[in-house]
Amino acid sequence: MDKPMDRPAEPPEMEDRILPWSQVKVISGLSRTTVWRLQKTGDFPASVQVSRNRVGWRQSDILAWRKSRLPRRLPEPVPAPPILEDKARRPAALTPRVALDRPARFSKASTVDRSSPPTAKRRKSDGCEGQTAFDF
Repeated sequence: MDKPMDRPAEPPEMEDRILPWSQVKVISGLSRTTVWRLQKTGDFPASVQVSRNRVGWRQSDILAWRKSRLPRRLPEPVPAPPILEDKARRPAALTPRVALDRPARFSKASTVDRSSPPTAKRRKSDGCEGQTAFDF
């Protein structure tokens, strides 16, 4: 007669756990609003009502959803055009600008002495002496 202890123990079947939002957020990497939008379009597993004020998601559904998502790769960078060594062959936009002979905006007589700090100019107040003016 076989006793239950004589038989090798079979591994218990994995239960499909119900995950709270905190774990779903870590697995999916999405915000609550994004998950809600994806659920409305059918692109994310539906939640399960656990109790009156609590929902969860089946672990198997979330893991299957994650496996179904293909990682998006960035496009390969486009190589830059080779730098032309011949200055005659460079486009005009790449040639350095040469200072042109332009007339000076100010004459030497109008130069300002910047050795002393500038003094503040006060406007005449329209009110009484000692009254604070709010000049906005």
